[in-house]
Amino acid sequence: MRPAPVLLSVLLLLTGCRAAPRGITIVASVPCLPPGVSGDFFGWPVVGFQPILLHHEDGEDVDARIVRYQRGRDAVAVVWVGADLVAVDPSPDTPAPDWVDDSLVVDDELTLRARPEAPCQWRRHKSAA
Repeated sequence: MRPAPVLLSVLLLLTGCRAAPRGITIVASVPCLPPGVSGDFFGWPVVGFQPILLHHEDGEDVDARIVRYQRGRDAVAVVWVGADLVAVDPSPDTPAPDWVDDSLVVDDELTLRARPEAPCQWRRHKSAA
């Protein structure tokens, strides 16, 4: 075996395996998000995870989870039900209202629809009075 072809093969392999440049986010599949919210946070570390129970409008309890993604001082909190993104809070450390997907919930208590509607109907969550 000659050293030149082996060296060339190793260099080609290493070139193909280099890391993606900074600023480029590689996300295979990102669910729809509210206006102005970028899916970049899905690549951030998860710093909080809290299981919760939500309810279907037919009365069944449903396992859900609140996940907090954070990079530096930037954070985003979301509510997942299985693979569905039910709520997104792009600034969880402020009193600004989060977003809820009306296609999946019937009210501000995050009661889940028995039959989801057309996806991605984001609206601001109403504040408690």
